[in-house]
Amino acid sequence: MKYWETDQSIPLTWRDVACGYWWRYPNPHSQHVFSVDMLDTRVEGDKLYARRLIMKTNPLPSWGKHFFAARRVAVIEEVVVDRGKKELVWYTRNIGLARFMATVERVTLYPGEETRTSEIQTNLNGIQTSMAGTQITMADTQTSVRKQCWIESSILGFRSAINKFGVDRYKKNCGPATMGMQMVIEEKLARDQVVRLGLSEASNPCSCEAKVAQCEARVAQCEAKAGHCEARLGQGHKAQLSEASSGQIYEAVKRSLCDSTQKIT
Repeated sequence: MKYWETDQSIPLTWRDVACGYWWRYPNPHSQHVFSVDMLDTRVEGDKLYARRLIMKTNPLPSWGKHFFAARRVAVIEEVVVDRGKKELVWYTRNIGLARFMATVERVTLYPGEETRTSEIQTNLNGIQTSMAGTQITMADTQTSVRKQCWIESSILGFRSAINKFGVDRYKKNCGPATMGMQMVIEEKLARDQVVRLGLSEASNPCSCEAKVAQCEARVAQCEAKAGHCEARLGQGHKAQLSEASSGQIYEAVKRSLCDSTQKIT
């Protein structure tokens, strides 16, 4: 059996990351994930338990195809969210190709630690002294990610090679997997922020500029039609038609932009 672990961090609060865990698929760095299905959930006190079935399409190495021809691997993921302790732990284990390479992963998310150095003053026997002290506090702006994996193969004669392949592939993929999770969380938080502020595409400055351009195009179109009418109505009605083009046409265009059911007449 091969074991490997690493520590990473995400520059987001634990609450945001714990919420973002549920929508981390799909993301650009996990395109091998084919589908995710929730099997069951339950709440006990301050803890949430969930279990999901994930289908992955990790390709086998060329020499591994001599043992198995499967293209998709079923993975069971179990998660425990402890709100009181501020800790989220998920376990994944493959139930397909387990004889070829059984992989168990444990990921722990918890608030990051922030180390601060400060001067601590004490009074000992009436003598004022000072010394440097280190204070470790829980940071509110980042989340620590600890990843652990265990790889084991049951193929006689190839165990060492398969175990090494599994650990090397995990080392290569664990970093991008964390980056992909961070990307989708940041995108979701940005969308939620837009909703909370009551913004929409209509209130976007770019959208406003597009509306202005659209309005100007419609006014120009109406003025062209008015000029055509002027030529047909003759000299006697030019002054009256000019007032209509500068007043009524503008109001008609304005109403059509505010209400899509309005038509310019």
